[in-house]
Amino acid sequence: MTPQNYPGAQALLEKFHAGKCTPEELAVLDKWYNGLGAGTPVDLEGLEADLRRQQFLAGFRSTLPADQAPAQPPAPEATLRLRSRGWWRWAAAASIALLAGAGWLWQQQKGDHPLLPALAGMVTVTNETAGIRQVTLPDSSQVWLNAHASIAWKKNFNHGERSVTLTGEGFFEVYASAKDPFVVYTRDMAIQVLGTRFNVEAYASERNTRVSLLQGKVQVKAHPRNARPLILQPGYAAACNASDTLLQVSETDAAKVAAWKEGAFTAADIPLKDAVERLCKRYGYSASWKNKQGIDKNITVMFKTDSFTGMLDNICYISRKQYKISGREVTIF
Repeated sequence: MTPQNYPGAQALLEKFHAGKCTPEELAVLDKWYNGLGAGTPVDLEGLEADLRRQQFLAGFRSTLPADQAPAQPPAPEATLRLRSRGWWRWAAAASIALLAGAGWLWQQQKGDHPLLPALAGMVTVTNETAGIRQVTLPDSSQVWLNAHASIAWKKNFNHGERSVTLTGEGFFEVYASAKDPFVVYTRDMAIQVLGTRFNVEAYASERNTRVSLLQGKVQVKAHPRNARPLILQPGYAAACNASDTLLQVSETDAAKVAAWKEGAFTAADIPLKDAVERLCKRYGYSASWKNKQGIDKNITVMFKTDSFTGMLDNICYISRKQYKISGREVTIF
């Protein structure tokens, strides 16, 4: 959904947020919002889209003075009850969707309950090497673990929900079973799967967790437990920031993101700091920063075959940095 599909969207939405829309302009917003979700990577059907639409429309109508508001029947009790939980968050998400071209931002409700289940009594597999480790789960699903990643699952894995906990980066090919759902838990999100191929980046040292979908369909739910789930389509990624629980959906080349599974080193649209530290950790080095200028700027690189210093040379060159190696420590300046 792009701004070109809605002429004058910016100006009209600014009037809406200022409470200055006329009944005719509200009718235009009605029409736009009725089409909200069409052609986007997020499936709203499972999110009570009709009720959310009612909340949004009732919300922006309420910004008008009483003598300008169009006549309408009273909101149903359920709508009033849910509006008290924060209809404005959904209105904000709708406004962003009307204007966004690169992705969809969805503000989740905040909470204090982590999604990661307890690891006690679980089977844990850790990739202790700089290479790739393939793991076959009890249901025959396949998982490829990137360097130093780990995965854990319950001993009674095949009974009820098939759940795993991932730290680091993993690529999944999940065996489909409608009876027993498959869920990947990370620090910041839960990913429910129905037979599909996807990549998950959940590094403990990084702020963001991201799932990139190659094939099939996944339901992504951000922290906290009461957040609303979103349905992700192939060719899209969903990222969650650990500090503000903002779920961002955007287009991605998921095959390139997961190219590490074939032995490449990939860093797709992540901060320079994270890319360098991933590379260093993969080869057993630590990284320290003397020059922190621009280290939060996102970069994308992919090296199919190269030495550690060759890859580090290229990353530092494109980011206008230099480095020196002392023992197992890399200093960037």
